[in-house]
Amino acid sequence: MKPYYKLLLPALLLPLFSVAQSNYKPGYVVMLKGDTLRGLINIKEWNINPRKISFKTSADNKDATELGVNDITFFAATKLEAYQRYIGLLNVDPTNISSLSNGRNTDTKTDSVFLKIIQKGINITLFEYADDLKNHYFVAEGKDGLPTELVYRVYKNDGKTVNENSYKQQLYLLAEKYNNSNNLKTEIEKADYNSEDLVDIARQINKTTIEENAAISGGGKGTQLFASAGLNFGNITSNISDFKEFDSKTSSSISPRIAIGINVLANPNTGKLVFRAQLAYTANKFKGVQNEGSTYSLTQNNVSLIPQLLYNFYNTDAFKFYAAGGFSFNLSNYSGNKYSYTDAGKTTETPGYLLQTVYFSFPLNVGVTINKKFDIVAGYLPNAIFTKDNTNHMQVSAVQIALNYYFN
Repeated sequence: MKPYYKLLLPALLLPLFSVAQSNYKPGYVVMLKGDTLRGLINIKEWNINPRKISFKTSADNKDATELGVNDITFFAATKLEAYQRYIGLLNVDPTNISSLSNGRNTDTKTDSVFLKIIQKGINITLFEYADDLKNHYFVAEGKDGLPTELVYRVYKNDGKTVNENSYKQQLYLLAEKYNNSNNLKTEIEKADYNSEDLVDIARQINKTTIEENAAISGGGKGTQLFASAGLNFGNITSNISDFKEFDSKTSSSISPRIAIGINVLANPNTGKLVFRAQLAYTANKFKGVQNEGSTYSLTQNNVSLIPQLLYNFYNTDAFKFYAAGGFSFNLSNYSGNKYSYTDAGKTTETPGYLLQTVYFSFPLNVGVTINKKFDIVAGYLPNAIFTKDNTNHMQVSAVQIALNYYFN
């Protein structure tokens, strides 16, 4: 097992030496005087709306220009994301349950920010603005209408939580004006203050299809399904005294590994941070002979649910390099788990050890993605105990290699 580990260790450490990589996409900016400049915009994993962006007029330019709310009124990465400058009032009342105010809070502040366009049509445009406090949503009518914040307040009053859903009345008035449908009014009553529900309402007010909306707000897919096939180099060891007589080579085994999985992208337009979940099958085997002739054998069959966080340190459409970590919930079935001794033609069998049907391990992976279609993955699973006795225990570790194929 040690040679496998030594080969994998440099790959596991490689992300530590990776240099932060840019993610420039074709797009354009609109300057304060109305001039449009076309070039490349560095699109990032923005958890809160950006205050400035990096812009190049061409890929040959080594140095990028930083442009902020004092420089531009609009920027867009073609078919990915678009932001519009807004100068005006922002509600600053918290909506997080753990930090609610006592009594109704109508505090506001004036700020200059970029609002993200999340739905756009002939009648209205819906914007999103995320800051350290909460997510805000804005709506503007027509082509040149000024954005107005959709109001949602939560506060405490005499120990009770009050939800003030003013945004529903705002949307109701727009629905009456542009799409006087009873079904839409019912949906507005049920709508929560979140991106998914509000985009659906805005789309119906604009009478646009889901496909048309994707073309406006970014058509990148947020999920990727894949199948995986590879090899598992397992290694079962133990601190039990009887195991000291076994040849160390008998502890290693090679078995197939198959899996199906899904990637959920935090931001489909950048694709750097990914939540991955897999359902996998593999096996680990042990068979050894002691000096006096006793044989111990064990086969462990594992079905594993594996959630992981994955980050692409190098990230282009043609090639990606990533590292991933998480945990594996292993459901195990065993065969063997017994000692056999043959003397004078007579075989005697004695039971082995109390084994866990459920145990956890913590896989680490590195991999490369080629043309968004294939992953080549290497993984290491550190020792995980699978006996019920943690003092005199058995444990398994593994090195894995696999090829993943993406269906979409």
